Amino acid sequence: MTETAARDQPGLRERKKRETARAIEVAAVELVSESSLSEVTVEAISARAEVTSRTFFNYYAGKEDAVLGNSRAFPPPDLHDLEHTPGVPIVDAVLDAVLAEFDAFDLGRPDLEERKRAILLENPDLLARSFRTLGDIEENLARQVARLLTDEGSVAEAERENRAWAVVFLVGAVLRLALRNWSLDADTTHPIAHHISGARQSLFAAAAR
Repeated sequence: MTETAARDQPGLRERKKRETARAIEVAAVELVSESSLSEVTVEAISARAEVTSRTFFNYYAGKEDAVLGNSRAFPPPDLHDLEHTPGVPIVDAVLDAVLAEFDAFDLGRPDLEERKRAILLENPDLLARSFRTLGDIEENLARQVARLLTDEGSVAEAERENRAWAVVFLVGAVLRLALRNWSLDADTTHPIAHHISGARQSLFAAAAR
């Protein structure tokens, strides 16, 4: 193996892992939308995704997580490595870090996300599971933002937690608007980074008025 190939190999393995995780998620969403969550089995999902059941469980704890796209192989980012940079607003630093995560993530097709939303509405337990996952991500992100605010030293301790959550909700609003615009992009020709940048500008402009 050449030196160049050796350098490229980890990136290739990572890409193949993400492709496998996405294939399983797509198969799960398609099968559940065609029948019901209770009727779909891990074996059926694995067959549709053309993987073994063992491979399925390397990526997902169960069919519910597969539908939600909560892969154990790719845990949600916690930004614990993010450090305060003097002169860079914390909300910008967090958005840039989140954007870097999205750059490595295949969002799939807007129609698949529509199917997933329909499945969640039909399965209250699955919807609750999705909210719990989101809540855990937000809690962790708020802790990291509070840490950055402490390092920055510009926010009083009594206000720090509230400010951290304000940043979390602002980042969440940017992502929600970006994903909405992405889903409305007829040909999905623009990368998610384009929509996040546009959503950031729109929300910040609205907040400034």
